[in-house]
Amino acid sequence: MSRPAVERPVDRLVSISAGDLLARSFPERRYVIDPWLRSGETALVWAASGIGKTMLSLSLAMAMATGGGAGTWKSDRPWKILYVDGEMHQQDIKDRLVMLKETEAVAIGPHAGIADNLVFVNRQGQVPEAVFYDLTTTDGQTALLDMCKMVGAEVLILDNFTTLSEGLEDENASTSFKAIQSFLLTTKQMGLTTILVHHARKDGNAFRGSASIEVTFEVVLELQKPAIARVGGASFVPRFGKFRQKTDERLLPRTWSLTDDGWEVSDEVAVDEDDPVVRCVKSLEFISQQEIVKHTGLSKGTVSKRIKKATEMGLLKPDEAGECFASARRIRETPEIDGLEQSEHDFDAKTSHF
Repeated sequence: MSRPAVERPVDRLVSISAGDLLARSFPERRYVIDPWLRSGETALVWAASGIGKTMLSLSLAMAMATGGGAGTWKSDRPWKILYVDGEMHQQDIKDRLVMLKETEAVAIGPHAGIADNLVFVNRQGQVPEAVFYDLTTTDGQTALLDMCKMVGAEVLILDNFTTLSEGLEDENASTSFKAIQSFLLTTKQMGLTTILVHHARKDGNAFRGSASIEVTFEVVLELQKPAIARVGGASFVPRFGKFRQKTDERLLPRTWSLTDDGWEVSDEVAVDEDDPVVRCVKSLEFISQQEIVKHTGLSKGTVSKRIKKATEMGLLKPDEAGECFASARRIRETPEIDGLEQSEHDFDAKTSHF
């Protein structure tokens, strides 16, 4: 059962003038996971069961703990990690760590501090009468933050939301998430980088619960099942549904598969109807591929390949890209026809997701 929010005094809040803010120097926000997660930020990683959420989370934890990398993503230095697991047996965690290390799925960094830098607290490792963390209660949040301070954690990984929020009364009600949103905002104030692992709904089209929780995160990463999935191992296509930084080629939706030789990341980019380049083309806001390059931050070659791939898949008709660019030029030259052209292409390039 969740507890009512505790009234907090507001007379201790501080203000800062624009002048002082402009004059203030801030420490560099380094990449915990380059290129998509910086220190002090929060991320939601979600997927259907069996896709590979935990394997990816453990891989990233090992990479961050050693200043190494996993797949195409890197960590720029060793970080102290607290990994909180709500359901797995300790032996299963050990077996997965051994497998990830032996297959070299994780590129161990030059400062191999995994033994000390990666700390686990898991439910199955506690005595039966122990009360485990519950993110919906004040006591659970306080105990977890105290543990973060005790181990000197810089990164907190919560795996997973369902098993760590037993007091959640109605996961579909936005008000039920207020306590958890408050907790995540507190971790930001502490400078703690937080990754929350979560399950998809049964239909697989969104994460479980109210969409209101998404507001808190800088990054929302979905792991989608690839069109051709590898049998017997983790396999997914990472798609960033929310991302507040500059686009990077390493964020493109490529298939990741865990093999006997580690993480294999395909060279071919997955393209679908929600592809940002396709959406840009159909938006009638861009008159050339070069403008899409500038808007998305992708290379010219990547934009060209994705248009070609979309045409091959039938997402764009033959010559549709050229026709859309021509329509965009006419709209700029004659703005009054904007409504007529746009009615045929109901897309918003500014909300494109990677």
